[in-house]
Amino acid sequence: MVRAFKFLLFTLGVTQTLHAGPSQTPEPLSQKAASKFEISTFKMSANDEIYKIFTAKLKGQNEFKNVLFLLDANAQFNMLLNEFDGKTAPLIIGIGYDSDKSYEVEKRTRDLTPKAKGEEFSKGGGADAFYHFLTKNLVSLIDEKFNVQNSQKSLYGHSFGGLFTLYALLKNDGVFSNFFIASPSLWWGESEILKQNVSEGKFKEKIRAKFVFLSVGELEKRKGKTDKAGILKASDLAQILKQSGVNSHFELFKNETHGSVIPLNLKELLKYLKD
Repeated sequence: MVRAFKFLLFTLGVTQTLHAGPSQTPEPLSQKAASKFEISTFKMSANDEIYKIFTAKLKGQNEFKNVLFLLDANAQFNMLLNEFDGKTAPLIIGIGYDSDKSYEVEKRTRDLTPKAKGEEFSKGGGADAFYHFLTKNLVSLIDEKFNVQNSQKSLYGHSFGGLFTLYALLKNDGVFSNFFIASPSLWWGESEILKQNVSEGKFKEKIRAKFVFLSVGELEKRKGKTDKAGILKASDLAQILKQSGVNSHFELFKNETHGSVIPLNLKELLKYLKD
């Protein structure tokens, strides 16, 4: 059954495939994952929104070198746990919504995108408020709850989540050490998030990140979005990271779409964040 849900996500993707939107039924947690992880959820209120927070840690583990903050947790939290096949894992914190749907499209559009000019982008722009909630409210709570003040923190996001992870990277405030940027929606705001922060092919400020993982599927396209003149691509961002001297890795997933790259990225996450 889990494999069937993954197939749906492969074929449908998240907002940028040739088909309709993704399955709105979250992937069920496998029995194997349930036997390995201690899982809990709780709710937090901020910005007139109720967020559902998911936590997972390997049973019996109470000390963590790494903490992963995972966006779009309604859809991808179980997927990540189902991909786990090792002996060590980070403390996993998923951020989602108080909803039974995989993706709350309007809410994530609001929360995960920076402000941008134009009617096309009028339903977004809440990244500042969401970042404040994430770093000032949630991170502080997790530090206290799990005693991970000195642990290395990583942020992962896909699509709009990838755009938000790039936004967090550019905040450059040291809250997160590692950034996993999957299929970022760089078309948002006509790529101004990069254009405003880059000069002569490099970031204007020295980026404090310890490591940046950037990825995209070879077959990712969205007509009228990714093909517009002047829109920067993930490969452009990869070059900017390199020219800026940022410790980074760019992964181009061959023959993969915007949706099918999700489980591949989650596998990479677990490889890099062995606790």
